[in-house]
Amino acid sequence: MAAKKTVESRLRSIANFASIAMIIFLSTVYIFETQMNEIQVSYSIAGFVMLLSLVIVIIIQSNSINKTKMAFNVPFMLFLFYTALMMLCRWNISHYLLICVSFCAISCLYSNYTRTLVFIIITNSIMGFLLFRGNPIGGQGVSLFAVFINWGICLFASIIMLLLTRTATIVLNRALEHQNSFHNLLASTENYVAMINERNEIVYSSKTLSDLGNIEEHSLAQGRPIIDLFPGKSLKVHTGRMLREKDDYTGDWEFYLDGQKRYFKASSHSLPGGSGGALISLYDMTHLAERDEIAAMKDSMKIGLFFMDKNYIIQDHYSRYLEEMLSDTKLFGKLFTDVISDSVSKNELEAIKDYFNMILERSYDQEMLEDINPLNELHYVNKTTGDRKVFQCAFSTVERGRGEVFILVTVYDITLRVELQQRLAEEEAKRQEEMQSFFELVQVEPDVFNDFMEDVEFEFDSIDKNLKNEELTAHEALVKVYQSVHAVKSNSVILGLSVFGSKMHNLESKIKKLREMEGDVPFGEMLELTMDIEKIANEKEGFRDIIDKLQTYSGAAASGTGERQNVKVLVDSLAKAASKAAEDTEKLVQFVANDIDPEAIGKGPRRIMKDILTQLIRNSAIHGIEMPDVRKAKGKNAKGIIRLSIKMSEDRKNIHIRFTDDGGGLDYKKIGEKALSKKLIRPADINNNDMLMKVIFAPGFSTAETEGIHAGRGIGLNLVRDRLKEINGSIKLRSETNKGILFFVSIPVAN
Repeated sequence: MAAKKTVESRLRSIANFASIAMIIFLSTVYIFETQMNEIQVSYSIAGFVMLLSLVIVIIIQSNSINKTKMAFNVPFMLFLFYTALMMLCRWNISHYLLICVSFCAISCLYSNYTRTLVFIIITNSIMGFLLFRGNPIGGQGVSLFAVFINWGICLFASIIMLLLTRTATIVLNRALEHQNSFHNLLASTENYVAMINERNEIVYSSKTLSDLGNIEEHSLAQGRPIIDLFPGKSLKVHTGRMLREKDDYTGDWEFYLDGQKRYFKASSHSLPGGSGGALISLYDMTHLAERDEIAAMKDSMKIGLFFMDKNYIIQDHYSRYLEEMLSDTKLFGKLFTDVISDSVSKNELEAIKDYFNMILERSYDQEMLEDINPLNELHYVNKTTGDRKVFQCAFSTVERGRGEVFILVTVYDITLRVELQQRLAEEEAKRQEEMQSFFELVQVEPDVFNDFMEDVEFEFDSIDKNLKNEELTAHEALVKVYQSVHAVKSNSVILGLSVFGSKMHNLESKIKKLREMEGDVPFGEMLELTMDIEKIANEKEGFRDIIDKLQTYSGAAASGTGERQNVKVLVDSLAKAASKAAEDTEKLVQFVANDIDPEAIGKGPRRIMKDILTQLIRNSAIHGIEMPDVRKAKGKNAKGIIRLSIKMSEDRKNIHIRFTDDGGGLDYKKIGEKALSKKLIRPADINNNDMLMKVIFAPGFSTAETEGIHAGRGIGLNLVRDRLKEINGSIKLRSETNKGILFFVSIPVAN
């Protein structure tokens, strides 16, 4: 077959070269003859025809997928090309018919009898049409009788070339087939085949039989006694019995080879002519015997069982229950990796393939392979049916005939067990969560809790309104929702409600991811976010039930109302915020708030003031106040101080809030670099401190390297800015390196 392809390729190359050479030669002759005979032609048109024909022929040769089609396409293009030239010179050049015969010769070189025949029929039909139209295809002044004689000679020559090509192709094919077919059979057959002479010596042997006798090149087995190729005593005994009856022998062999039980179907038949030779054939029946032995067992078990080869292809005779487990049929021939591809990621699939290769190598400890089994718990998904199950897969190697190694895969359906474990784990987690929430709420004073619940209710109402506000874009709504969620999270963390705070933190993460999306936010993502918010909103109602029960059991009641009570609740909440942030960041922070005007608290927007001050305190405790050792190195007291004063203005129309800390102040260099990387400022403004002070209030801006439940998402100061905008308030700040920061907030008193 390879020799045949080589001959065809060589002939095709000759034909391709001849085609291009023919265009160039005929173009040159055309120009020479028209000038010598002073024939008036348009050389611009003729040149265009020549160039166009050359380009088309090259394109046909380069882009033909089925190369034999060129037996018609290329010579027919040459025929049209030369016919066009003859028309341009008004048939003043002779030899047209002879040149057409040469085109037929090129067609024959492409070795496609049918297409060459079609070429001859079509081209001669066109020549007949041209002759009928009065074109002198035989040359100017040639009689019609002479034209027919010349035409007939050319047609006869074409047919002769076609028949010679046909005969040569048939002879070549037969010679190559006779030469290679028997050797190809012996080299490719999976059976153990040999031809022996009257002395039981090998004349020809298959590669598989040579491999059995550990002979690397099967041609070297020639001349050896065939019994020498069979290893092991039992196998030689079977061979001896066969050689005694070699003229007509059939038998079933059962023996052990390399510790494995094997089954052969053996036969021997004498060669014709009385030479005393015989043809021996052995068929390995081992895998069929193994199949019969385990077929009944595997089909009755409620497990998936199948063999997989080194290319991950599922073999035939898998257990019937496997199709039911996978919700798939006709698994034979499919890749197991394709079957599970919808159930794992691309990286996981590559790791699974690597694991299969480790199993096939059989050089790794079995216990180690079991420990790292990536399919010990496979969450299987069938996209066609929508079925979801959980499987446990086990793997072991099995060596079948000719030393080929397969993986035996056992699949167990553990869906019910996993679902039960998940339900138990969820129930346990829920119970632990409820207990933790209970102990956290026990620590909260009733007045502080009522204050907290009032703020939470407001924020969730704001979230609901913003999500339903059709005037806001999705990204604008997400910013407002983000701020409300952040406010609730901050208040939760302050009160020590870590369970609820963690849920709000996770909700923040989802909102942040949606905010960072480019383009429109998918409707499905917004719907899922709305459902998550509703779920958490329902959970908060459980807090009130727990507090009511605690108050009922203890007989506790609210500790009073009025302006001074409002001051106490606010100051206690802010002090708790500072203490919690300091504790979690391992800092020492003292909160001082001994200059609070009760009238300012009573007349001001309590919730907004609390949100603003909470964010400023958390910002100072987390970002402003340094670690104790750093403060000592700077010559400061190890404990940082946060001071707060809230007073009414002299005209009683505004509330003035003064907030300071003695921390490190703003790191303008770090702020500038981060703002420039986020394209919030121009390069020229990187040293403009006034501009950088405005940048820190931008949504999503933070200089923190990592995100945590306390900071890092850049929403705290943005919330401060937007809350003040809601009430027409203002904020100013001053910062000095290593001396701290001052915030001055002015809030108008509502009429």
